[in-house]
Amino acid sequence: MIALPKMSEVRARLLKSAGWLLARQIITIFNSLVLGIVLARYLGPAGFGVLNYAVSLIAMVMPLTTLGLRNLSLREYAMRPEDGHRILGTVTAMRLAGTLAAIGVILFVATRYPVEHDNIALICVLLGCALLFQIADTIKEQFIAAQNPRIFVMIEVFVLLSFTVTKLGLVLAGASVNAFILTVGAEIATQGLAASVAYLLSVGHLPRLRVDTALMRSYARSALPLMLGAISTVIYLKIDILFLANMVGKEATGQYAIATRLSEVWYILPSALAMAAFPRMVELRSDAPDHYRRRMQEAMDLFAAFGTLVAVTSFFWAGPLIRILFGAEYLPATALLQIQVWVGVVFATRQLIHKSLLAEGLFWGSALINLVGAVSNVGLNLLLIPRFGAEGAAWATLLSYTLAPFLLAPLVPSLRPVAAMQLRAILWPRRLLKGLLRRRDR
Repeated sequence: MIALPKMSEVRARLLKSAGWLLARQIITIFNSLVLGIVLARYLGPAGFGVLNYAVSLIAMVMPLTTLGLRNLSLREYAMRPEDGHRILGTVTAMRLAGTLAAIGVILFVATRYPVEHDNIALICVLLGCALLFQIADTIKEQFIAAQNPRIFVMIEVFVLLSFTVTKLGLVLAGASVNAFILTVGAEIATQGLAASVAYLLSVGHLPRLRVDTALMRSYARSALPLMLGAISTVIYLKIDILFLANMVGKEATGQYAIATRLSEVWYILPSALAMAAFPRMVELRSDAPDHYRRRMQEAMDLFAAFGTLVAVTSFFWAGPLIRILFGAEYLPATALLQIQVWVGVVFATRQLIHKSLLAEGLFWGSALINLVGAVSNVGLNLLLIPRFGAEGAAWATLLSYTLAPFLLAPLVPSLRPVAAMQLRAILWPRRLLKGLLRRRDR
């Protein structure tokens, strides 16, 4: 008989895995923020706007390169670890096809909806070609599912810091914005190759890939809603950059990018914890569903409360922080940041909602939430940007991100439980007040 691990051992493994993933996210965000400050000051709003146009275009097509298979492969590795090579080979083959499609989309968008900059379409396509190397990072999902991502985190951080030094060197050398865009492409390619090195160091040999066509058809059916959901999520967070670049100008895009970068800093906590906890969520839902639901609500409440604290206090720290970090020329981004930071309250709870729906196999439920929100976000951007500029884009993101689950809940019964959990989390001050009043009456 195989002895089951004690709960303390399970929690220790989960916390260790979450710790490594959270450390990676903290380093990545902190590095991005510091480097963003340097580049924003060096390039100015116009140059920084061009850089963020190219980077946002890559982010927009990133879901095509993964085909929604990241979370699905995590689920598969957690449920069937003995089929690791077959899962890995099948996912890798599918991601290759998706990446080639993504490069085609980059060419189309950069040609039809460019920002004002010489040869921007060619530069963006070269940047997109680096995504072919990123396919190799498929192998790290296997280690995340096993709650052992240490080696991947260490090598990813090493590559990240190496390219940070390279970009700082470009600043000292007086390089153009094109050099920074192409360096981003080199970093993407190197991170992909580094994943193969991490696997080799951990296992002692490169993975043996087995492509299973029957499994591929199964994944294609399951991954379609996940891919659509992932594309929709990126539309939430990046389409406004492309709209602003094309409709308002690169200076407004640079201001908006600053606000977005600052507002996204605290997203690392819910994102990392939700990813690290996902394998345990799958187990807990099967073994103790009542306990699973309580834990979900507690986590949502905590994330929403922390997000509200960050958003409310932004009225005091947003302006001074932007002036200190980026300089007076970026002060127009203050109002944008004070709007965008509220997105984090909903973003945090949505991370848990999507992981919960995935654990229950409700792939289309997650996709529908994102699709409805993305469509409404595009419509609101087209309506509000011509009239209000960058502030209109910020309001469009906040409104669409908040309303999507609640608009769908009356129509889709399977979404009602998670929508109710999210609503309870967002209304945590009211619930806290009622609890205090009941306690006083006693």
